[in-house]
Amino acid sequence: MQQPGSDQPANVFDQFDATPKPQAASEPRFPGVPVDAANDPWAAFPDAKAPANVFDQFDKLPPGFRVVEFEGQRVQVPNDFTDDEISSALSTLTSKPLAPGKGPRVQSPAGDGPWMKYGAPASRQAVTQVKAPDGSIVEFPAGTPNDVMTKAMQETFGGPSAPTQPPVADPWAQFPDAPAQATLPELEDALRNADAAGDAAAARQLADEIVRQRSAASAPASPLGNVIRHNLGLPEQPVEQPPISTAKDVGESFASGVPRGVVETAMFPITLSRMVEGAGNYLYNKVENGVRYAIGADPLSEEELARREAGINASPAYGVQDRTREIMDAVLHKPQTTAGKYAGTIGEFAAPGGLPSKGARMAETGLDVARRYGADLLGNVVAPAVASEAAGQATEGTPYEGMMRFLGALFGNAGTAAVRAHNAPESVVRRATGDLTDVQWQRARDLQNNSVGVHLTGPEAISQATSGATALPTVQRVVEGSTNGGARMGPFFAQRVGQVGSAVGNVLDQVAPQSAQPSTLGPRAAEAAAEIIDRTRQGINTQTRPLYQAAEAQSVPADQFGAIAADPRFVAGVERLRANPELSPEYMTSPVGAAGPVPPQPLPANSIPVIDAVTKDLNARGEALANPANPLYGPELAGRSRTAAADARNAATRASPEYAQALAEQEALRRTQLNPLEQGPVGRVAAATNTAGAGNALLPHDPLTGSAGEAADATRRLAAQDPETTAALVRQNLADRFTKASTETQEGIRDYAGAKFRKDVAGNDTRRDVLDAVLRSLPGGEASADRMGELLDVLQATGRRKPIGSATEFNRALNADLGDASPAARAIAVPTSLGRSLFTSAGDAVRRRAMRDGVSTLADMFIAPNSVDLIRNARNRTGRAMAADAAARTALESGTTLYGQ
Repeated sequence: MQQPGSDQPANVFDQFDATPKPQAASEPRFPGVPVDAANDPWAAFPDAKAPANVFDQFDKLPPGFRVVEFEGQRVQVPNDFTDDEISSALSTLTSKPLAPGKGPRVQSPAGDGPWMKYGAPASRQAVTQVKAPDGSIVEFPAGTPNDVMTKAMQETFGGPSAPTQPPVADPWAQFPDAPAQATLPELEDALRNADAAGDAAAARQLADEIVRQRSAASAPASPLGNVIRHNLGLPEQPVEQPPISTAKDVGESFASGVPRGVVETAMFPITLSRMVEGAGNYLYNKVENGVRYAIGADPLSEEELARREAGINASPAYGVQDRTREIMDAVLHKPQTTAGKYAGTIGEFAAPGGLPSKGARMAETGLDVARRYGADLLGNVVAPAVASEAAGQATEGTPYEGMMRFLGALFGNAGTAAVRAHNAPESVVRRATGDLTDVQWQRARDLQNNSVGVHLTGPEAISQATSGATALPTVQRVVEGSTNGGARMGPFFAQRVGQVGSAVGNVLDQVAPQSAQPSTLGPRAAEAAAEIIDRTRQGINTQTRPLYQAAEAQSVPADQFGAIAADPRFVAGVERLRANPELSPEYMTSPVGAAGPVPPQPLPANSIPVIDAVTKDLNARGEALANPANPLYGPELAGRSRTAAADARNAATRASPEYAQALAEQEALRRTQLNPLEQGPVGRVAAATNTAGAGNALLPHDPLTGSAGEAADATRRLAAQDPETTAALVRQNLADRFTKASTETQEGIRDYAGAKFRKDVAGNDTRRDVLDAVLRSLPGGEASADRMGELLDVLQATGRRKPIGSATEFNRALNADLGDASPAARAIAVPTSLGRSLFTSAGDAVRRRAMRDGVSTLADMFIAPNSVDLIRNARNRTGRAMAADAAARTALESGTTLYGQ
């Protein structure tokens, strides 16, 4: 096509135009141009044809693309690109130097048309076009001399000294002030002018340009086009999305939000660094501007502020983070509905807030895990996400959107922390627990995880570990006394009696097996104890016998013996000795005399052996006569008998130093060896007449303070004499005590049998020390003593459980539940009370429901196998700790709130 009156081609690409196809009569002659029968400018052009596509001769293009020619090349560009965007895109492809100041150009029909005379501005500045040897068109500013253009062409393409074709004159050189692009109204006015002038060719070109511009203006941007725009540094255009159902948008938004939240959480260190640097830069600028104001200097310029802002964002890590977010924006689904936006935010918050809390991890049953984790998700994910999205939508498109999303998340997390801090069950536990050391917490945990098989509640274990320095047993009493709490804790305590019985039996079996003839244990132990005493006495005599033998030939001089010989008690003692057929032979003279065998004769009364034997007899008679139970009881006679014995012995010791030494050594040995046995546990066992007496002799109910040592010594001696009987006796004694402690009360309750048994055998330090000493003195007793110590500790913990006591308050609560009016009765009461009963009943119902839920929660917490850990977790969930946790979650969510919108 050529301009009228010109031999220059109006469009340099006209040579490639295909032959226009005939237009059907029913088709609009100029698609895209409104046709009005009243003012149709083409009524005079009945043969006008629709413009043909100049690129129809080429292969089919990918959907959404079109072709432009540039420097002899065909380039595919998205349909939604404007001419300016195409120019920017093609500028990256230029490889041949053009005239100074000229970049690559896109041939625009609007700029090549010959209709300037009809009032439409040109779409480009005036240029001179030259066809290169390779067929491309090179443009030079209008008025460029031919020699300059020739030299440029030779340097670029080589070849002849002149262009292969005379320069093509720019038909628009006569319009140097033409604007860069004609608007649609201007093109429409030009179309009417061309129509009025009868210039069909110009009118057709104007119609083609109008159609093209309307199509480009109405074409929505494509995602791929936006990717190219981004790579070229051009602003992205809105992308028209196909309609999507709300349900599908919600699902895809949530699914896209989860990986975005995971990535943002992983990038939190970079986000934190960025926030810190940004905040530091902001504060620094504010301080500097304050200083400038104070000294009268100008404030920081916008350019300086921008330079500093760019400086803090220059870190390579920030670039990686930005690029990562760009990739997520391009790949992940973007919410299109309001519900989808909320679902996407919830998905983004799932990564930092979706980790199960310690309470959820410690839950025992699957239902409890689901319940606790559901509460965590609601408080840690849903609440802050909804608050953040609501705040973001309220300020969407404003500079404050990111900050409001951040503050919304902070508000949601803080609200969750506040609600949890005032959680009634946990609040009660925190107040009742008190302050425990790590050692006490560990001891409580060990008690609950004991190896004896008695299950303890958390309050019992903690109270035992702190020696009662906690109010948790009181809370447990209230919970156990309530209807709901009692129903949950009842089965737990119903097993207590059997557990305690089995635990005690197992420990006692480790001491010794149960005897089939327990009645014989006491006499057998008494016999063993008597043998121990006799052997000790014999040992003393054996030790002093050499001294006695040295004194046997000695006697008391007659002058010193006269008074003794005149004492009738001594004389009677000598007669009894000589009349005793068993003892008298030992106090006779030797049957072999100096001159040979002679008949044995009694030793004289003043001989040391006779005096020693008679004094022993006199002392024994004195003790017998001093016993009130003796029918011959006579304190005076007893005293005189002991006096006579002392006088005779004193005379003998003066006469015989060996005898005196023998008596002294015997006295010392009796005092240190024999007397402790006779007067201690061994002597009491020896004196026992039954099993109960013998057992209580070793393990008395009220042992003397500090008697653990003699109890251990007695047990070792008895065990050495008869180990089986001794161990069986100890076991029998402990078993009998437990049986007594297990006696049912009037109500048939034996819940505190273990605590009673522990009190009986180890109710104070002395009892516990004696029991431990006796057990450790048995063969292999170290293990049983350790087990007994653990058992007694656990049994004492069972006693920390407080009896429910008065049921008045519990009865009141139960009566309130039983007396709750039926729905019909409440409906009748509403009008009669002018509506007040409705609010009163509602409030009462809410309180009762909260109380039931609270006691049920505490009951489950107290009887859980890891109750101590649950209580400690509740104790540590203070307002301060939960506020810190909320702040940490908000910080982790900052990547999606501050930078993700």
